[in-house]
Amino acid sequence: MRSDRYYYLNIYHDEQLSVDFDTQQLTDFIKSLSQFEQKEKFSFTNSKQFTVFTNITLLFANQIHSWSSLDSGTRTNLVSIVCAKDPTVDFQIVQNVLVQIATYLNWQWVDEQTDDEIENFVLWKPRDRA
Repeated sequence: MRSDRYYYLNIYHDEQLSVDFDTQQLTDFIKSLSQFEQKEKFSFTNSKQFTVFTNITLLFANQIHSWSSLDSGTRTNLVSIVCAKDPTVDFQIVQNVLVQIATYLNWQWVDEQTDDEIENFVLWKPRDRA
């Protein structure tokens, strides 16, 4: 999805969502980052010191565009991120923190649709998956 106001981003191993990760371990990692605070059991929002609106949702999905859950939330195979396009903030600041999450998982970070309408554009991926 493309928007003038928001980035719609994902972190996943591959488009088939063939790899998952322990949700509690991932939750603990994100909670350790000062940029986010836990909002609900599987979602986070930006903290007061990280002023760029960001919403992170941990999912176990059938497909990258189908968010129906397959289990009780013990596993995550898709990290969905909605982030404000703020012209007053250098996107590098957002990128740095989201790459930390992708690095922790050893998964790729993807823009659902760029402003040039390129779908599933890889913004970052682990070096071993070049």
